[in-house]
Amino acid sequence: MSDVWESGTPRLLLIESQGRVAQDAGFRRDAVTQVLTGQTALLFLVQDGVVLAVPGSDSDLDRFQKEGGVLAADSFSLAQHGLDGATLRPDTHVVGMDVVAGWILDPAVRVVWH
Repeated sequence: MSDVWESGTPRLLLIESQGRVAQDAGFRRDAVTQVLTGQTALLFLVQDGVVLAVPGSDSDLDRFQKEGGVLAADSFSLAQHGLDGATLRPDTHVVGMDVVAGWILDPAVRVVWH
């Protein structure tokens, strides 16, 4: 699997490809609800979603991380948005799509893409 996310137990992989648009915040609030109810969840930021890896960009992600959610961001998307050298949220794991493919193919992982 990877050091970012342990394998073995059922997990939820939430893939956020949308940026900071108010109408899209519901997906991130759902992520918070998942961790509050005890679900092991990883939120992966890709495409326009990587702008949310910037500290202070989204209060729902602040809470998601505070409550134990794991946050990861796509290295290629960060570079495409000029954020590959930027300061990111604490504990944000920068990974490639090869790692994400492994998560998606793991039978213990449920995937939701937004």
